[in-house]
Amino acid sequence: MRLKKSKAQHMLLDTRILKRIVDYAEVSEEDTVLEVGCGTGNLTEYLLERCKVIGIEVDREMVKHLKVRFKDKIDEGKFELIQANALKIEFPSFTKFVSNIPYKISSPLTFKLFNHDFELAVVMYQREFAERLCKPEVHPNKLGIIAKMYCKAEILEIVKSSAFKPRPKVESAIVKIVPKAELKVKNRRLFEDFVKFIFSRRRKKLGKVIEEWGKLNGVGIEVPSEIRDKRVEEVNFRVLVDIVNELL
Repeated sequence: MRLKKSKAQHMLLDTRILKRIVDYAEVSEEDTVLEVGCGTGNLTEYLLERCKVIGIEVDREMVKHLKVRFKDKIDEGKFELIQANALKIEFPSFTKFVSNIPYKISSPLTFKLFNHDFELAVVMYQREFAERLCKPEVHPNKLGIIAKMYCKAEILEIVKSSAFKPRPKVESAIVKIVPKAELKVKNRRLFEDFVKFIFSRRRKKLGKVIEEWGKLNGVGIEVPSEIRDKRVEEVNFRVLVDIVNELL
């Protein structure tokens, strides 16, 4: 079927990579996999060989194609297809998340994923995004720091643009995400708000930024002297966690 460049639709065609994604996710017949952005169903096909799949796809033409391609699996109850914007609906219950997601929704979709219980996720991201997500100590950013609170994320392999049609202008990366059993942050929402605030003022010195955040939230914060004159990129994740935990 015809793909729409205006919607940044790039389908993964390399069967070796598709099979490896499913292998990385270690899916079995006991699993229910959530797939966002099923597209033409190339990854869906390999997932359905091993488990039940719940697919979310927003594009009407893609949904029509998927209903024809997987009619038997839908009739069997092995494939549930939802036509919707994944960012605007409640996710159904699932055990694993396996997707070649639309890159333009990488950040909000990943934040949404963190608010659900799941065993494992294997996701195809744009390489630059994957590096920020998995290596916040090398590429300081609010997403990476918040992700470190929720999970362990690692890049499994880099995928060349030649694996897709049409070819994107960027390289991609397969990322494995494993939720942490116990969070060391006492209040998730407070910590997320704190990190987003200080990164929105990342050029300012931390002492003033943290004190400003404290005033907005009605709390007095004693900023450690050793970080007062530093910027957020220069501070270890653990220090930020300790600052918020001491408020509770």
